[in-house]
Amino acid sequence: MKGELLGLIELHRRTHPGFGVEDLAKLIYQGVFGADHLLSDRDRFAREFLEEWRWVNERDFPDEPLFEPVDPRGRIYRLNIRPAKRRGAPPEGLLEVLLVQPRVGADPAEFWKRWRIVVELAEEGSIPFVPARLRSYGEMLAETHIVPRHSSTYRRVNKPHYRLVNDFRDEVLRKDLRTLGIL
Repeated sequence: MKGELLGLIELHRRTHPGFGVEDLAKLIYQGVFGADHLLSDRDRFAREFLEEWRWVNERDFPDEPLFEPVDPRGRIYRLNIRPAKRRGAPPEGLLEVLLVQPRVGADPAEFWKRWRIVVELAEEGSIPFVPARLRSYGEMLAETHIVPRHSSTYRRVNKPHYRLVNDFRDEVLRKDLRTLGIL
């Protein structure tokens, strides 16, 4: 797990300028919990997705990948909206696939296990984060129970627009994505 997590972090640091502590926490969170917290309110999820789809500019970030892993085990991915829109994916069809996807149902202990590995990687000098800052941020997350958000720098530079796919290995989901012309 440690090596896979290091590879995942390095991938995101390399492809996303401005990747900071908050973004690292968001990456770890998404890789454990997927989209479960967002899917609990289906109406809101649908409304926000369709609104974002309408105004996002698919010509921005032409090299952005369609899918990006967020889970070192290769299960959970981000589906970037711009490349999906460039491919002509029907937003209503994609929304339906995202709404009916299986839930992750993760154990919060898995997040903390991965966060401890992140701190170890920083202590070893494998990732360029200050271990004390990571520990402090982890303590704040534990106390507040907030869902991590991307840093303002990350949002300004990368303008992220994506939705999470909870199990990219799920054959039904992959078949649905193929039917929509995404895979």
